[in-house]
Amino acid sequence: MTKLLKYLLAVFFIGLAAACENEDYQGPLPYPTLMQTAEESGLTTFVSAVRAIPGLEASLQDQTEITVFAPSNQAFENALMAFGASDLSELMMKIGGAMNLETVLGFHVIPGSYLVRQLDETATITTLAGQPLQINNDLGAVTVIDAAGNTSRVVETDIKMENGVIHVIDQVLIPSIELPKPTLVEAAQDAGLTTLIAAVSAVDGLPEALLSAEAITVFAPTNEAFAAALDAFGAADLDELIIKLGGVDNLEKVLGFHVVPAVAFSGDLQAMNTFTTLSGQEIMVEVSGSTVTVTDQWGRTAQVVAADVEIANGVVHVINNVMLPDLMLPTIVEAAQSAGLTTLIDAVTAADLGETLLGAEAVTVFAPSNDAFAAALDAYGAANLDQLVAKLGGMENLQTVLGFHVVPAVAFSTDLEATNTFTTLAGQDLMVEMSASGVTVTDAMGNTANVVVADVAVANGVVHVIDGVLLPEISLPNVVEAATAANLTVLLDAVTAAGLGSTLLEAEAITVFAPTNDAFVNLLNELELSTLQELIDAIGIEGVQKVLGFHVVPATAFSFDLQDGTQSVPTLAGENLQVTRTGATVMVMDSEGNTYSVVAADVAIENGVVHVIDGVLLPSM
Repeated sequence: MTKLLKYLLAVFFIGLAAACENEDYQGPLPYPTLMQTAEESGLTTFVSAVRAIPGLEASLQDQTEITVFAPSNQAFENALMAFGASDLSELMMKIGGAMNLETVLGFHVIPGSYLVRQLDETATITTLAGQPLQINNDLGAVTVIDAAGNTSRVVETDIKMENGVIHVIDQVLIPSIELPKPTLVEAAQDAGLTTLIAAVSAVDGLPEALLSAEAITVFAPTNEAFAAALDAFGAADLDELIIKLGGVDNLEKVLGFHVVPAVAFSGDLQAMNTFTTLSGQEIMVEVSGSTVTVTDQWGRTAQVVAADVEIANGVVHVINNVMLPDLMLPTIVEAAQSAGLTTLIDAVTAADLGETLLGAEAVTVFAPSNDAFAAALDAYGAANLDQLVAKLGGMENLQTVLGFHVVPAVAFSTDLEATNTFTTLAGQDLMVEMSASGVTVTDAMGNTANVVVADVAVANGVVHVIDGVLLPEISLPNVVEAATAANLTVLLDAVTAAGLGSTLLEAEAITVFAPTNDAFVNLLNELELSTLQELIDAIGIEGVQKVLGFHVVPATAFSFDLQDGTQSVPTLAGENLQVTRTGATVMVMDSEGNTYSVVAADVAIENGVVHVIDGVLLPSM
């Protein structure tokens, strides 16, 4: 007994000595904290998510015992993709902010520390988020099911930590939370309405205006609806459609016509509804049973194919057609005024073609710029439009010239082939060529003009501004035809008798001062002669030739080409003729000092001009 007591005392003192050597020892070493354990296990996104919520890390650490079902980094990557988020901050926004993220993270934590072997075969446990989580354990294969019914597998088990245990899962669990409603753009993306998104994005400021609107109902056309609209307008893509609608402003009107500034779910609709849209024009919505149709300004209908897509500031109804408001495109005259084509407007007004162009069913106008008309005036030696009209041969020829710029059909630049031949309102063909460098137009004389501003949509067609005036084949009378039209029969008889017809017709350039019939009668009376033949007999053929030649200047001189004052000009008779211009009045004086007036000026002919005078000019005889 004594030996046993000695042995026990020895053991006691040996233990005491050992204890004295390790007086700081407090028991088994502690496990790391939740955050330390998660970081060591590579759960870096989970750690970042917890630390993104102020106070959550401390709150979890203060729990007596917890079991954490921690999503892997890949699980968070999958969640980012599912919510269309690029990072954790965006994911937080997509699920409704920090409060909802805290609820999501709390939904991954249950009170109590449970190793896998301690989990029941089936259990429903209330999480720290206050919502139940279903846990299944099939011989160590553990799954958890969230509020939406999604199942996540435990892929790594029993990672011990200071106040419990971590099990790694392959999905982020979603509790019952109110997710934020999508924006209009997000809803359109989810519905695959890519053309609508592209159209809205093409209008500066429109996406922001729609997103920030207080309340909207959007009738959103499908991609197929836009494809049908492209086909109807003969457009290959959205850019061409914008051109044919009349520009981005009109695209905005079209899109605004699909938006009502109020919220109207299908259940809010009556049998007949009239809404004023953002475009300021009314749209008709009808309900018949389960069918909802929308009618535009032109009586065209679209059917709602997907109703009541709730968005953050309203509702979207998907429709199978593009609705068109009244776009109120400018008339040709209005478009020309906007483009500053003042000379063209003056020419159209002078030719009285305004109603013709405005009333045409479909037109394409190649509209010369002011600079183009200035170049044409310079080429013709004309100071203004009136002088140009005179040199062209009168108002009918101006109408022909202007009509040569108009095609009775609609041809946007996108409708053109490489080479195109169009019959114009002038009845003559116009060549239009399309190349990588632009559009060119070639007239009847072979002159080429460039389209400098293309595709200005107008109410009944399109205008292309060009940098040249196009010239058709213009029919001017010869001198005999002009004299015949003016009923200068005595002059014609005299020219024929003198054999001067060919001379006048073949001359390169002439100005003819043509006496009226009364002028010849007056001359015969002064000479006490009765007929032209008596005059011919009196002065002979050579005398008649000299008299007639004295009325012809071998150059072209319209009245406005003459200088103010008196000028001496040569004639075919070999003598000079005195011509005086005073303002719009032109007088001619012969060798006898007789003065006569030009009573009809500036009759253009093939090789010059005719001025009708009220007397017969006499050279030196």
